[in-house]
Amino acid sequence: MPSSSLQLALIALWVEKPSIPWLNPTWQSLTGIAGVPWDYDSDDNLEARAPNVKEWTVSQAKAVKEFMAHCKETPGTVERHSHRPDDTHAEGRAIWNIWIKEQWFKTWKVNIMIDHMFNQEGCCPYTVLARHAITDPAQLPTLSAAQVDTAVSKKLALAMFGNDAFTSGDFSHLQRKAKDMDDKWNEMTASDAHPTMAILRGYVRRVESYIKILSLFKDDESLLKMDERRTILTTMLAAATRDPGMVGDVKTLPKVLRDALAKLSTETQVRELNAIIQATLDTMSLGGEVQLDFEETIPLKDWRSGVEQYSECSMDDLWEQLGLQQTKQLPFFQTHTDPNGAITPWSEEGQAWLDNPLNEVSVLAPRWHQLVGILKMIDRALLGEPVMLMDGVGLGKTMQAVGVIVCLAHYHDYYKMYGMFPGKFASRTCVKTGGNLPDLPTVIVCPPNLQHQWTIEIERYLRRGTFDVLPYVGKYETRKDWWSKACDRCQQPLRRRVVLATTLAIQHDTSTLFSNGPPEDPGYPKKTPRYEHVHRNTIYGQQFCMLFVDEAHAARKYNKVHLAVRGLLERCMAIVAMTATPVTTKPATGMEGSILRGLLVGTKNTDRPDDHYGPVMKKWMSQMRQWFAPVVILRNHDSVDNAGMKILGLPSCHDHTLRMHLLPWEMSNLRAIAKDYLEDSSIVRIGAASQNGPPKSVKLDVLGHLVSYHLMEDGRPPVEMDKSGHTLVTNPLFEAFKSATDATNPDRIVVYSAFPSSNQAILDILDLHDIVAVELNGKTPMNRRNTVLDAFRTSTRESGPRVLILSGVGIDTLWSEQDDRQLCGRIYRHPQTKPVHIYRAIALRTPDVFLNNISFSKGAMHEAFIGADPDISKTLFILPVYHVFIDV
Repeated sequence: MPSSSLQLALIALWVEKPSIPWLNPTWQSLTGIAGVPWDYDSDDNLEARAPNVKEWTVSQAKAVKEFMAHCKETPGTVERHSHRPDDTHAEGRAIWNIWIKEQWFKTWKVNIMIDHMFNQEGCCPYTVLARHAITDPAQLPTLSAAQVDTAVSKKLALAMFGNDAFTSGDFSHLQRKAKDMDDKWNEMTASDAHPTMAILRGYVRRVESYIKILSLFKDDESLLKMDERRTILTTMLAAATRDPGMVGDVKTLPKVLRDALAKLSTETQVRELNAIIQATLDTMSLGGEVQLDFEETIPLKDWRSGVEQYSECSMDDLWEQLGLQQTKQLPFFQTHTDPNGAITPWSEEGQAWLDNPLNEVSVLAPRWHQLVGILKMIDRALLGEPVMLMDGVGLGKTMQAVGVIVCLAHYHDYYKMYGMFPGKFASRTCVKTGGNLPDLPTVIVCPPNLQHQWTIEIERYLRRGTFDVLPYVGKYETRKDWWSKACDRCQQPLRRRVVLATTLAIQHDTSTLFSNGPPEDPGYPKKTPRYEHVHRNTIYGQQFCMLFVDEAHAARKYNKVHLAVRGLLERCMAIVAMTATPVTTKPATGMEGSILRGLLVGTKNTDRPDDHYGPVMKKWMSQMRQWFAPVVILRNHDSVDNAGMKILGLPSCHDHTLRMHLLPWEMSNLRAIAKDYLEDSSIVRIGAASQNGPPKSVKLDVLGHLVSYHLMEDGRPPVEMDKSGHTLVTNPLFEAFKSATDATNPDRIVVYSAFPSSNQAILDILDLHDIVAVELNGKTPMNRRNTVLDAFRTSTRESGPRVLILSGVGIDTLWSEQDDRQLCGRIYRHPQTKPVHIYRAIALRTPDVFLNNISFSKGAMHEAFIGADPDISKTLFILPVYHVFIDV
C-alpha cells in the first residue's frame, strides 16, 4: 500500500496535534523554521515577506493558511486534499507541496538524517534483505517484520520532535489502543472464527502498538499487563514454530487459535510471524540501571595519596619545579583577599581596595599540599592523562583547579617566547600537540547550585581583567547563537577563557546530539542524525584545553551526566575529575517516607541473596588501588606536609559522642511503631503514637541545653553525658579555650538535622532557651541562601542569629564515612580560626547506634545494637539525627 506523501504527512500531524511540528523546539532547530510557516502579522502589504518562511510573500502565506484551515475543518482523511486542482485552494496546495519538497531534500536534508539512522540501526533495505535471506527485492518484509518500529521509530521520533513525540499524561489514547487490541483478540478467538495470517499479523501489530506506549510507564500495573501480553505472544510463538523447546504452554490458548497457528502452511508464513512476534517481545524488554549493593563502605584509609614523590619537597622546591621561583606566586593570582567577603574583587573599586596594603586584607597564597596537587596535575596534563582529585572537603580543590588553569595559560606564553616550558617541564612537550599547549579555553562542569560558588571563587583568586568567565546554562534552544555572542564579548585570548557549564546544560546538549552506546558500552555517546546539523551550536562543537568536572561522582553510573562527560572527553586534552565522595554506599530504600528510610531484617537481611560481589571486590581492592595510583590525588585532614605538620594548619577539631538513653515513653513509642510496621508493612507516622506521651524528648532537651551552654560564653570546654544518659556534664579531659574576646566574632553553632521535617521541633526547643536561629535546607531558594548565611556570619554577641540549622544542603544522610567527612569539612576549613567541636547525638538501644557506626568501633557498635529492645532491633529507622558543630 502506498504511503502518504511528506506534504500530507505533515498536514496530518499538524491536524492531530497542532503543537507538532511547527511549535516544537526540536523540529524548529532542525529546520530553522521559528514558527507556523503560514502565520503572518498583517495582510496590509501582501507583497511583504512572510515572517517565518523567507521564500514566501504574505500573499502566499495567506493562501497556504486558507488551505490548511480547509484541511482541518473538512471531515475525512487529509489524503482527499492531495490533488483537487478545481477547488478554491489550488494555489495554497501548490505552494505548500513545492515548498515542502524543496525544503525536505535540499535545505533540511531530513532524508539524509533518516537514511543515516536506518543504516546505523541496520535497517536499510539491503541489510534487511540480507538478514532475512531474501533475494527478491519484491519480497521486502513489512516494517514490523524488519524490526524497524523497534529499532528506528522511537529514535527517529526523538531526533525530529524530542520528548513531545511521546505520550503525555492523557491516557485516553492508551485506553483506545487497549480496547482495539482486546476487540481483535475476541474476534480472533471466537468459536466460529477462522484466523488467517493477515488476522494474526493484525493482532500482533496491535499488541506492539499498545506496548510501545505502555513501556513508557514502569508502575506495577503496567508491568503486569506487559507480562500478560508477553505470555500470550510467547505461547503463540511456541505453537507456530511447533518447537517443544520454546517456553509457553500451548494448551492455554483457545483451540481455534491453536488450530490456526498449527495450520500455517509455508515456512515463509512461520518466519514472518516469528519475526513480528520477536520484534514485539523486544519492545517489552525494559532496560534498567544495574545497582551494586555493597554491604560495607569501601575504606579509603590505606589509599596512597598519589603525590608521594613530592613528600620531601619544601615550598621553595615546589616553586622552583613550577618555574615560579622568582615570584613565588601563581600567575594572574591576587596577592590578597578580603577576609570578610564584603568587596567585589572584579570591580574597579574592589581591585583597588585589594591592592592597597593599608586595608585589612589577608594574604592569599596556596598551601604546600595545593602546590603539590597543581604540580601533579600539570604533569598529567602534559601527558594528556586524567586525574581524579579526591582531596577531602575543605582542603582547597577549587584553588588547585584554578591554579592549574592559570599555570597552563602561563606555560603557553612562556613556550611561545622561549621554545620550552618553565621549571621541571623544560625538557617536556605537550604529548597531544608535540610542542606547545593548545591555545584553547578551559571548560568547568559543575552542578547548577555550585556555579555561583565557582564564579565567586574564581573572581576571588584571579586578578580583575586577566580571565573571561563564560557561564553556560539553560537549554539548547535558548542559546543557539551563544558561542558567537560569547566570543564577541571576550576580552582575553582563548587560553584565558573559562567556560563554566552546568551539568543540566551539557545534559541538554547531550540529549540533542547523542544516544546511548551499544550494550557492551552503554555509556559511549553515539551520534544521532541531528549531530551534523546542530553540534556546532553546542558545547560539543568546540575544542578545549582542559576539562574539570566538579562533583564527578555523579557520573559514576551510566546516566546522562556520564554520557555528557564522555562526549566532552573527546574534545579536551585532559580531564580532572573532582570529588570528595568517590565511593559512598547508601542503603536500599525499603519505603518512602519522612521517618522510615530503610528496612533490614535483623542484623542481616535474610531475604537478600548471598553476596558474592563484596568478598571478591575486597579481595581485588589492593590491585585496584595500584591501577588507580597514577590517577588519584587523595589527601585528608590528617595528611601532613614535608615537615610533618598537618596540611590544613588549622586549630584542633574534636569529636564527641553524646550517648543518651531515651525516656520510657520514647522507647514505648518506638516499640509500637516497630510492631505496627512489621505486622502490616504500612508507613507509620511517629506523631500518631506520641500524641499522648510526655512532651519532653531527650534528644531535643539535650540539644537545647547544649546550644545554650556554648552560647553563654566563648571558649567553654566541651560536655559529655553523665551515666544516666539524660544530663550534660563538663568533660574533665578538656580545658576552656583561652583567646582574646572579640564581640564581633563570637562562638557560633551549626546544627545538622538529617530531615528538614524535624527542624520546626528544633526551632521550638531553641526558642524555649531564648536562642535565635536561622534555617537552611535544600529547598531554600538561592537568593534566600545568601541572606541567611550573611545573617549568620555577621551575628554578634548582642544581635543576630548565632545558630544555623542545616539540612540536606549539598549532602545526603550520613550513611558513609565519606559523607560524614564532607559535612565536617564544611565547618573545619579555611579561614576557620577557632577550635571546632563536633557532637553526635546517639540514642542507645536503638538503630541509631548502627547508623552512626563511624562513632563506634565495630565491636562496640555490635554489642550496643545486640542490646537493643527485641522489637526495635527487628526494624531499622532513623530518629531525627543531630550533628552539632561548635567553633570556639
